[in-house]
Order: sequence, then structure tokens, then C-alpha cells
Amino acid sequence: MNRGNGDYNPVPDIDDQRRLRGARGADAGFPIGQYLQPPPMLFTRDGHNLFLGDMYRGRTAFLLCGGPSLVSHDLKLLQQRGVLTCAVNNAAAVFRPQLWVSVDNPGNFCDAIWRDPGILKFVPLGHMQTRFTVRGADDQLRPSAEYVGDMPAVFGFRRNKQFVAEQWLYEDTFNWGNHPKQTDAMGNTGSRSVMYVAVRLPFYLGIRRLYLLGCDFRMEWGKANYAFSQDRNASSVRGNNETYRVLNARLTQLLPYFRKAGYEVFNCTPDSGLTAFPYVPFEEAVTAAAATVPSRIVTAGMYDRVTRLQKAGKTEIIAASAPPAPADLATLVWEGEPGLLTLPDGLPELTLVVPWDTASLAVWPYTWTTWIRFHPWVGALPLLVIHADDVDLAKNGPAFLREHPQVRYAPFAAAKGSRHYRAARLIKASAEMVRTPWYVTLDPRLIACASGPGLAREWFASDARGRRPMWIAAPRSYTKPADTLVSLDKWAEGVPELSGLRRLELRGDLAGDRLQHPTISSWCLLADAEWTRKIAALTPEELPCAELGTYMHYCAERRDELGQRVPLRHYGWEYRLHSADRVVRRCREVLGLT
Repeated sequence: MNRGNGDYNPVPDIDDQRRLRGARGADAGFPIGQYLQPPPMLFTRDGHNLFLGDMYRGRTAFLLCGGPSLVSHDLKLLQQRGVLTCAVNNAAAVFRPQLWVSVDNPGNFCDAIWRDPGILKFVPLGHMQTRFTVRGADDQLRPSAEYVGDMPAVFGFRRNKQFVAEQWLYEDTFNWGNHPKQTDAMGNTGSRSVMYVAVRLPFYLGIRRLYLLGCDFRMEWGKANYAFSQDRNASSVRGNNETYRVLNARLTQLLPYFRKAGYEVFNCTPDSGLTAFPYVPFEEAVTAAAATVPSRIVTAGMYDRVTRLQKAGKTEIIAASAPPAPADLATLVWEGEPGLLTLPDGLPELTLVVPWDTASLAVWPYTWTTWIRFHPWVGALPLLVIHADDVDLAKNGPAFLREHPQVRYAPFAAAKGSRHYRAARLIKASAEMVRTPWYVTLDPRLIACASGPGLAREWFASDARGRRPMWIAAPRSYTKPADTLVSLDKWAEGVPELSGLRRLELRGDLAGDRLQHPTISSWCLLADAEWTRKIAALTPEELPCAELGTYMHYCAERRDELGQRVPLRHYGWEYRLHSADRVVRRCREVLGLT
């Protein structure tokens, strides 16, 4: 800028800087719509924008707030793989998160947070040139020599002070409540909080499931109101409680927009004053989040270019970490390392889920051998066996099962033996124990053949609307009994997550006790594990219908989610609803043993 006297001033034009930070204005945001190039939301100290949108696409995170209940949880559980944490204010002094958010004066927060390069810090852009506080040897607080912008991994955002629910998730700036003289559509005045930004920012970063900790949402004068050392006077307590009241109302108002955007928020705080979101126990939430990362990490063979499975000097084989039980199948051996078996190109990481019953004992050693004979990668998948608790498969199961290196068991109560109960347990056990992005459910009576690859990458392709399939299964021609859809509709009306969505319309012809139409079977099913966890949260102890496949199809249709039907016979699978002798006979035929 030239002052007119010939002297050069290197300071940028202050009006330009104010325009950058204020955009249209400090009070209101505006909905950004669907731009080819999204507007800048986050900035460096120097005002350069950076794009972090969808950085954690579709993932889960825990938001740690400062209420006293925070320390009642075993926070060490948050340190495991697959768990992403974000904290607000001095909650980061209780637990070290990966992300951190603040809106208040930087001097209110510990300098250990500011100096930590392992924490991504998000602050109002105007705080970049503000000093924080440090505690001297005399235990007194004083201004730091550095500015917030001098600290590592600090990013700035712009705020607005006008709460508008219908555009809140998609504004060009981050709303943090209302100006004290501004009234919202519900008649609430003022009320600003870091909580607004702490809920909106994860959504911008791609988080689609958020668990809240330390959200007590109530204060009492004279009591411990934080998870860390901090006193508040009576006036501050009253002001915070009023902020909580308004926050509760506004977050409740946002719920329909969250559901529409696929953003799920749960509260893990027992007896919380925040009632806008449903309660989920902390341990259950951690288990669900950690399940997205494999529990077993094997590096053997990862640098090898070629996998060789050999039998009699040929590269065709039979798989498995466990040899088959029947004596006449014992010659089908696999010479190599289990860790070298790989999935066909283009397929996601999988877990094999097998629903087992006592009838499976006679046939599974044979059908298992067909699986690993024609689809060797099956033998290397982590295995989850869901079975009745009156049989100890870990001790009394087939030899190949006992020797499998990655087998887990999910017993259910044998006394509750109805098909409706067993199908519900299959969903819930898969949701709780599968730790890969996808899983495949195979019935022990399913026979593999040499006619196809088993699975195909085109099954997972998105449709014209960009939706990825949530489940993939074989076609089938009927729903039984014929009034199944009526029963499902009655059940769905009592489920808030389904009742407001479109009804399923499957047209067909009534043929006796069944409705003829295209649906799916339950004996071979691939499903997205994260999607299954959402469905499991809605699932009662007994399914409202007997067919697992029909239930999964129904839930997907009601939620307008994509399913994929494939002709499994074309990909090398057969299903035999016959006696055990006939199943074994067919297995011997496809293996060339008869």
C-alpha cells in the first residue's frame, strides 16, 4: 500500500483481509449448494484456503466435551485402531484427541494443547493473531510470547451468528449460535457455544456417525461441573444452563436435516441433560467403531508379487489353513502360507460368516472342501461361526474349524430356537463382531463349483445415482408367507428411522401361501458391515419375518438404499435343500471323487 509519500508499507490492504474473513457478513451464513468447486471453509494463518472436506468419508468419531461424566468412562478404549476422537476446549487436557475445536479466547485453553503437533486444531480465523496463556514457575498465568498461528497444525474457520436450521449443515461458514440480540425461528435469543461448531465440523470432514461423551448439559453451583479443575460462580452456572436449554432445542430442530443427510449422532453420556440424541452405551459405541479395522494384522507375503498355490506341481489348488475331515479328501492339500491367499482383484476386504446348526456337522467338511477347492481365497478369510450355545464348536467342531487360524464364535441361546430369533442373531452378531468393511454369509449346505469366480467386482459398482450397494444376494421368486410385507409395514411404523420413509412396493401374484416376486434369498449374502450395524440397531430380538434376506431387502428399500441381485449359479455356487446324503454326493461329484 502506498501512503502517498513514497514510502512502501508491506502490510496487506486491511479491507481485503476483512473481506476475506467476513465474506458476506459476520452475522449470517448462506447455503453453498452443489458447486463444482466448493467454497473455502478452512484457512491457514496467512489466509490460504485448504480443502479437508470428506477427509474421513463415512467414518465414525467420538466428540469429547468437558462435563464431569467424561472421566467416568474408560477413555483408554479410545486409543485403539479405528477410533477417531475430537475434543472441545480443555477436554483435550483430560484425553489427547486427534482433532480439537474451540471458539472462545485462546487464553482459556492449556498451552499443551496449542503446542501439540499431533492434534489438528480448528479455531476462529480471527484468533490466529491472538496470544494464548502460559503458566510460569510461580504458577501464575501470563500471555505467551507466540501467537496461536505460530503453533503447529492450526487451521482457521469463519463463524456466523444467525442460526438457521434448514441450511445449517451446508452453510459457507460455521454457525456458533445467535448474536445476543438476535432471535431464532423458535424464539430463542442469543446462546453461542463451541458445541455448534463441534457438531458441524465433523460432518464437513466426512464423519457420518458421531458419539458424544461428557455432554452432561447441566451445572450446579458449588459442585464439580467439569472433568478438569475449574470453578464457576452462580451467574456463570445460570448462563451455562440457559445455553444448554437453547442448544437442546436447536439440536432437536436439526434432527430431520441430520437424518436426511445420513448424519447420525448418539449420546454416550448417562443421565445427560442433552435429550436431542438417542443414548448408546460407551463400550458398545467403541466396539462398533473399532470393528471397522481388522483385529488381526498379518504382513507376511505382502511384498510378494505372485501367489503360488500348488498341487502336484500345478498352480491350481485347494485351500486352506485346515485340511478337510473326510479321508478320501485328505489328498487335497495346500502347500504354502495362509497369508499368501488373496481375494480376486477389485474385491473389498471380507469376513466369512457361517450360520451353523447340528445338521451342518455331516455336510460342512464336504461343502467346505468345495469352497476352498474352487475359490481358494475363502480359506484365508477371517471366519465367524454363529451357532447355538448347546454345542461347543471350539472343542467339538470339525477339525478344519478347530484349526482355522482366524475363527471366532458367536453363540446364541438354543432355547430360543425360532427362525425369527436365529435370523436376528445373525444380523446382530455380524454387526458386533465383523471387523472388515464387508462380510459374506455362506450356508454350510452351499456347494462351490468350477463354473465361476465365486464373487465378482462388478457386483459392487454404483448405480446411476452414485449409490453403492449395501447388500448383494441371489434372486429368489417369492416371499413366504404371503402377508410378510404387511407384517413388516406394521413393524416399521414403530421404528422412527423407518416410519417416515417410503413404503416398499413389491408387486407380484399370490400363489397359495406365498407372494411371487423378485426378492433375495438368505443363504448367500454379501453385506456392507457399517450398513449392517445401522440395521442391527433397528432390529428387534426376533425379526418381524422369517426370511433374513427379505428383511435386509425391506430395510434397504425403506431407507432408499441400493441392493444388488446376482445369479449365483453363474458364479459357481449351488444350494441343495436335500438330505445330507444328497449334499455329500453332490460334493463328491464336483470334486471328481466319484
